[in-house]
Amino acid sequence: MAERPIVLGVQPCGEGTDPGRYLERMTLTARGVDVLFLIDPVPGPAAAERAHPRLDALASATRVAPGVPGTGLVPQVSVTGADPVALHDAVAALDAASLGRAGWEVVVRDPVAPTPPGELWAEAAEVVEAAHRLRTGGRAGVAEGFSGEFVQVRGRIPVPRSPQGEPVVVIRVDAPEALPVAARSADVVRISAGSVREAAMRRLDVEGAAAEAGRDPATLRVLVDVGVGAGDGLHHSGSAGLASLTRELAAAGADGVVFLPARPRGLEKVADDVVPLLRAHRTPLRTLRERFGLPVPTAGLATAPH
Repeated sequence: MAERPIVLGVQPCGEGTDPGRYLERMTLTARGVDVLFLIDPVPGPAAAERAHPRLDALASATRVAPGVPGTGLVPQVSVTGADPVALHDAVAALDAASLGRAGWEVVVRDPVAPTPPGELWAEAAEVVEAAHRLRTGGRAGVAEGFSGEFVQVRGRIPVPRSPQGEPVVVIRVDAPEALPVAARSADVVRISAGSVREAAMRRLDVEGAAAEAGRDPATLRVLVDVGVGAGDGLHHSGSAGLASLTRELAAAGADGVVFLPARPRGLEKVADDVVPLLRAHRTPLRTLRERFGLPVPTAGLATAPH
């Protein structure tokens, strides 16, 4: 079996107030990378916010999808207190707009009343499971419902079929409470580390947690965050250094990297300078699952009309 090429992702820093300019930069960056990881924009001055209301990560991804053919799109999606049906429909809309190139990165937000991280991630696990049931459960593309401690979805709900079976679920495991949820529910796990050796050890932790959850670790993909410029963890300011660091991580078992530019112009640096050092050309992906080498769920898979 041919070895999978390492996945190259980039996460913009979320700066800027003009949504048109932001989306234009996303389109330019997507020329070189496999996956764009989008975060909600950092709030700016109140006057600028009023003049240029900005899109959240999921809305930005849906809007930019037609302009970045062949590139995966993974916006952060907060699941704390979320309506799982509305969340599922919004992610499904992105998956449809991108023709199966969508994923979603599960994040939790501490509500007004302080909540233990374990409780936030327990709720997140139920939201992910409910979304999975909506996508794959029942007959003729309908789900029978889901009932948990935090989430209840009742009745039979018609859902659209996905070109890739299900959008890819991404979870970061910076918080220890996130690890068991990722081990059970994620397709792709994001980690950060201070060295290549630490990244390799953290990958082993993820695989061990998956095995404990009764899951084959080979069904998980692990991506490592790499800073472009400044950074607390693995980072480098030079293009050659970033390419070398990426190769080291791949040799240590990483399935891919997510470049984190410290400044907006770092996006172009990654696409124009770093990526060409790592590969001569990029094969545009058809679905995000295919790019990660993930199995396609048979339930919920789009079928040709009779």
